[in-house]
Amino acid sequence: MKTYPMYLAGEFREKQNQIAVEDPYTTEVFAQIPQADPQDLTECIEKARAAQQAWEQTPLQERADLVSGVSNIILDHLKELAEIESREIGKPIKETLLVDVPLAAQCFAYYGSLLKDFPASLSAPRADTVDMVQYLPFGVAGIFLPYNVPLMIFGFNAAAALAAGNAVIVKLSEYGSLSLLTLAKYLHELEFPRGLINFVTGEGPIIGKALAASDVDIISFTGSGDTLHQIFHQITKPKKLLCELGGVNVMAIFADADQEEALENLLASTFMKQGQMCIGTSVALVAEDIYDEFMALLVGKTEKIKMGNPLSSTTHMGPLRSKGHLEKVMDKVARLKKRGQVITGGKRIETQGYFFAPTIIEIGEMIYEECFDPILLVKKCKQKEIEMLIEDNPTGLVLQIWTRDIKKAHALALKAHCGTVWVNTFAQMDTSMPFGGCKESGWGRVLGKWGLFEYLQPKHIGFCFAKSQASGWFG
Repeated sequence: MKTYPMYLAGEFREKQNQIAVEDPYTTEVFAQIPQADPQDLTECIEKARAAQQAWEQTPLQERADLVSGVSNIILDHLKELAEIESREIGKPIKETLLVDVPLAAQCFAYYGSLLKDFPASLSAPRADTVDMVQYLPFGVAGIFLPYNVPLMIFGFNAAAALAAGNAVIVKLSEYGSLSLLTLAKYLHELEFPRGLINFVTGEGPIIGKALAASDVDIISFTGSGDTLHQIFHQITKPKKLLCELGGVNVMAIFADADQEEALENLLASTFMKQGQMCIGTSVALVAEDIYDEFMALLVGKTEKIKMGNPLSSTTHMGPLRSKGHLEKVMDKVARLKKRGQVITGGKRIETQGYFFAPTIIEIGEMIYEECFDPILLVKKCKQKEIEMLIEDNPTGLVLQIWTRDIKKAHALALKAHCGTVWVNTFAQMDTSMPFGGCKESGWGRVLGKWGLFEYLQPKHIGFCFAKSQASGWFG
């Protein structure tokens, strides 16, 4: 069994208290990670502040090269990072190898490139005055990562935070730490100031609580609303808070949609990563004119999904991350059965590992509930009802619209109050485009120039070479 040290204050550190890491496919404990304590965090923040001050003074071109270098490091070790992330979390290797890990690398390449063209200050000269805008980092950023795509979300946040001149303290999920702890030994070889990048491990009620209560200057959180509520109540010092909380993502399938394309994208958006992804579809609203035909095709395809070893290239779905998550899914299905009808799945797969069958539940009345699991709720609707149910959604992360009527899709996309709308596509994400939620799905944005500005503070500096506007105000 391998012991992974955490990486903080510029050094690798082990602890007497360890957390066991279980393989969700074999259910065997194959690794362990340290349980950090508040004293570790205090030392980490002190070192991070010193490193950040040096980093802020690093010339932009040099900073850009170092940020871009992280991309090269990730790609150089792509296979190793993808395999350890798949093994620990249970998601199929083709997802980590082709999507998750490469996207993390793309983020560092993008922000390194963006930094090379970024002005350190802007000025607006006039006859007697000059106004300048200088961009300042916040200082030390505390970044809370989810377990499902740790490397990807690290790229989404840390690349921008570092490019902006901040130090980062990354709180890893105890269910998704190993890929980043593996990356740490390669980041250590780069010429970042020691203590600028930190990976802290441990359970949320201990080290997560301590990070939230600490004097870091900005917090970025990706996870559930319940966990954010706990974090929020630990914050004592005023600080900026960014959060992405997932949501009840809806896929609207109108009668004139390309059914084959809609079907393929519905399967992907529901069952990739065993449904454990924030952009996953929770509810499909299907036009009544095509409902029966579409459902027959959907059920047939769903029942052919191949489940198995996540490290096999032919596996479509792996196990759920933990026994606890599996038990929650079983309880959820039992509860949803009272409000709908299970069309397929709805049960644990009696085999090695924490497998749950891909599940489709037909509902009569709308249920706004995020399905962070292999469960899809399907509702037959009239067109006007689809539009109304989208508008009434209390969350607003992503929406899919499937129709050949682009005018209708455009009007609905403009009206929808959510962070991302995909028309006749899914997961069309780009490092230059913003991503984040509206309403109960959170606030703030990652990716694109918007993600960089979240980690910057603009400062206005005004020069006057004549009498100021206030001169003589009192006569």
